[in-house]
Amino acid sequence: MLALALPSLQQPNTPQANVAASAAASATSSDAASASPQVGTETSPPTPHPTPSGTPAPAPSEPTTESVEIKTPSPKPAATPIPTPDPAMWRIEGTVVDEAGAPLEAVCVVVGPRGCQPYSPHTDENGHYFVDVAHGAVTTQFDFYFEMPGYKTVWWNTTPNGPAVFNVVRRKG
Repeated sequence: MLALALPSLQQPNTPQANVAASAAASATSSDAASASPQVGTETSPPTPHPTPSGTPAPAPSEPTTESVEIKTPSPKPAATPIPTPDPAMWRIEGTVVDEAGAPLEAVCVVVGPRGCQPYSPHTDENGHYFVDVAHGAVTTQFDFYFEMPGYKTVWWNTTPNGPAVFNVVRRKG
């Protein structure tokens, strides 16, 4: 004969003192949880802080404030279409060319002080790049560095207030 004991049919064999202690512990943990903000309450947005001095960053050339007027190359037939930005985002985009006006592929577009990383955006075969940033009431200042071996680094500091186009001419360095 086979006997099965199902947990839902078993009677708990817990002494009353342990039940009272566990009930007190759960009341204490719920009291502690009530000290933190509750779901549905508003919290103020974090205050942006400037990048601390001494933070490692790419060695920039002179800061650039003006976008360069360039003739945008026509896309190659096999180029991947650029996705449409999310309505909650502002698109910062542009084209990077050399001094002769030829598009530069694989230029690393560094956002912030960490240098070129595997996840950093790069220009496509037409020299085009784009970065989508959230927009809202909090203003954020961005440092963009355009890096490629054999060329001087171009540094652009901006506080976006809408979608922007920023074209870059890279000079041999």
